[in-house]
Amino acid sequence: NGVDPNKYDPASVSAEQVRKIREFYGLKDDDLMILFLGRLVGVKGVDKLIMAMPHILPKFPKARLVIVGVGDLQEYLANLVRIMRLDEYVKFRFDFISEEERILHYGACDVAAFPSFYEPFGIVALEAMSMERPVVVGAAGVSGMREIVVCCSEEQCGYHIDPNNPSDIAWGIMNALESPERRKWLGKNGRKRVLNEFTWSKIAEKTANLYAQLLKR
Repeated sequence: NGVDPNKYDPASVSAEQVRKIREFYGLKDDDLMILFLGRLVGVKGVDKLIMAMPHILPKFPKARLVIVGVGDLQEYLANLVRIMRLDEYVKFRFDFISEEERILHYGACDVAAFPSFYEPFGIVALEAMSMERPVVVGAAGVSGMREIVVCCSEEQCGYHIDPNNPSDIAWGIMNALESPERRKWLGKNGRKRVLNEFTWSKIAEKTANLYAQLLKR
């Protein structure tokens, strides 16, 4: 799989567009926006992401979790937020948004979190990386995201977490939020990785080369 880095380009999102997105969710300029985009089903680990918030807020009281998507767990997740008294800190948009809006949401967030239990590929991580956003991804079991996201070395672009453990999810998010400089460094590395490995032309070239090798046999 791949993305179009010309479409998923942070330079394509204006400060005014970012302001409008954040304003829609009631976020202030100095709030830290944690974004989840995707289907609201058990395998995506959204409930564990919500449960991570009490671990994050003592260190980052300005952190806000924005959850965008539709799925079977909508009512359960809304009730979970109420029971945990996190209404002020977790914002929902139960909607299927367009690609253009998705790009704006990436541009508006400070970190993207996708704590999936299982993910054959996980293109949302790639999209966020192309938008120069640090990513926190589930890396247990079968996870394409584990291969996409570099979690250490000078090429690090995000963090691998145990999606079963809310405190570990919080650990990844807090590390990504550590400072504006760190977020920028992780984001730049993410986009560089997309440009080097995951543009459609690179993916097509790798696929063609693989077929060529097989045909030689």
